[in-house]
Amino acid sequence: MQIIKYNEKYKKELPLLFTNTIHKTCNKDYTCEQLNAWANLNIDYKAWEERLSKTRPYLAIMDEKLVGFAEFYEDYIDCFYVHHEYQGCGVGKMLLNNIFKIAKENEQTLLRVDASITAKPFFEKFGFKQIKKNKVERNNIELVNFSMEKQIF
Repeated sequence: MQIIKYNEKYKKELPLLFTNTIHKTCNKDYTCEQLNAWANLNIDYKAWEERLSKTRPYLAIMDEKLVGFAEFYEDYIDCFYVHHEYQGCGVGKMLLNNIFKIAKENEQTLLRVDASITAKPFFEKFGFKQIKKNKVERNNIELVNFSMEKQIF
């Protein structure tokens, strides 16, 4: 497995991974209505293409297949997702270690993330602490997530 910078070759796979991961792994913590508000099954590929051209996420690739991705800018981790079939295989750890490496190279001392109920235990395992509980609105539907931080030295 390798972590690479964004490659447009995966621009169609990214939104699919995002949507499928949310619907297949977060369904124990969120209702169907909340999942649809968060990750609409009718994917807007044009909007995703515009987003990806700006955020240029880091991609986890295994045998030419996209198995995870993470957006990271300044001190903020955004859109951190691992393909539902590859969770528990070290993909998330590898993506996060890549972010830690970049943060250290840039002499950052703090990392922030807004984690879903589902992702919160993963980030806690790596030393992130909950700062506050948030109620976020997507398409007039309320979702809960958690602002978390980790001091790095």
